[in-house]
Amino acid sequence: MKRYLTATLAIICLLLFSTALYAAGDKDKKKGKEAVQAYEPTPDLRLVPLKPQKSMPRVQELGNFKDMQQQSGTASIKGSYGPHKQQSRGGIDVSHYQGQIDWSQVARDGKTLYVFCKSTENTSFVDNTFEYNVRECNKYKIPVGCYHFFNPQISGAAQFEHFKRTVDMSKLDVVPMLDVEVRGKESLEAFQANIRQWIKGFEATYHFKPIIYASLHFYNKYLAGAFDDYIYMIAKYGEGTPNPQGPIPFAMWQYTSSGSVSGIRGRVDMSCFIDHFDVKDILIKNQRKL
Repeated sequence: MKRYLTATLAIICLLLFSTALYAAGDKDKKKGKEAVQAYEPTPDLRLVPLKPQKSMPRVQELGNFKDMQQQSGTASIKGSYGPHKQQSRGGIDVSHYQGQIDWSQVARDGKTLYVFCKSTENTSFVDNTFEYNVRECNKYKIPVGCYHFFNPQISGAAQFEHFKRTVDMSKLDVVPMLDVEVRGKESLEAFQANIRQWIKGFEATYHFKPIIYASLHFYNKYLAGAFDDYIYMIAKYGEGTPNPQGPIPFAMWQYTSSGSVSGIRGRVDMSCFIDHFDVKDILIKNQRKL
């Protein structure tokens, strides 16, 4: 009898242990399945390359700018904190990296509404395609401007004097742009003061304001609040329309450095207008005199 009871108890214990083990295993399986579902990657839209140039309408298809302003309710030139709305039309910026461009093809394609050509850098560098690019844009009636690449380690006043000696403003249609991408080692106050030297020289000479170019991160960290009365081109690649942390006139978004344009071999920086901004807002002849 003792043996029978002992054997029975052993069987019962074994059954209870097996049931508990099975339940725990099933629970772990469910948890594992839930974990996989919870961390299953969703499609990353940032990996889809932006190619708006393929769908960018021609100039004659753009419609009436005043009608667009009335519909959007954004008649003021002053920017906002966002969200900002991108347009399908815009332009490019080029330098010697693009080689010799066939501007007749660019013009024939009809999608490039403005061009910024690199002109100068530091106090002596002149881009060796600058004069050619400006001349060809003039020839084919493409609104053209230029940009100076700013070096924070060199006097802003000296850099502007080099720009002034190099650039013939009478051959430009579009407001020149100051390209600010490098921070340097000086204090933020000294860095911003050096930028103001370049801008002060520009405004004293030409009596209107330049455009400023910066990446979204660079503007937010180093420029926000210091130069908010200037029209901006903001660079941010492949992550949606940028929203600068300031009420700036955010006119253009440089959305890719890998664009493709007829007449240009290889890749090129491309930008589009934002919100209500249009070509007329960046033309020299339309700028308010200081």
